[in-house]
Amino acid sequence: MEQWNTREEVVAGLTRLEEGHPGWERPAAYAVGVHRDGVTTFTLTNVGERLLPAVALGLVCGHTFGTATYELTPDRLDAAIAHLAPAVACTEMPHPNHHHWVALAEDVARNGGRPVAVFVAALDDPPVDDHDRAFRAAIA
Repeated sequence: MEQWNTREEVVAGLTRLEEGHPGWERPAAYAVGVHRDGVTTFTLTNVGERLLPAVALGLVCGHTFGTATYELTPDRLDAAIAHLAPAVACTEMPHPNHHHWVALAEDVARNGGRPVAVFVAALDDPPVDDHDRAFRAAIA
């Protein structure tokens, strides 16, 4: 398995992923949450930071730009985790999204529910659905 051991290798990996995703525009905010029993919750959010997880998630969702939400299958969440896996070798920086997504995948496998991805292009965009409204509440 490929490993990115330095910050420079992580940045190069980010650049390759972004260049390999035509039309990609970095979101202002994004996250993966879980929808369970009619409620969507987000325990880790990203506002203006952590670009590698954003594009990894965008690749598996087919998201390129704009404000949108996606219900994820366990396989899609696993694919997003796999896109982040090479960066975990770099100890120069934390990897909160990778760790959170792995734990979320395990939680959903044990307790049910559905992973949900939210991308917000601009923070003043109106929410597109209930998942997005829950995300906006989490980042407020």
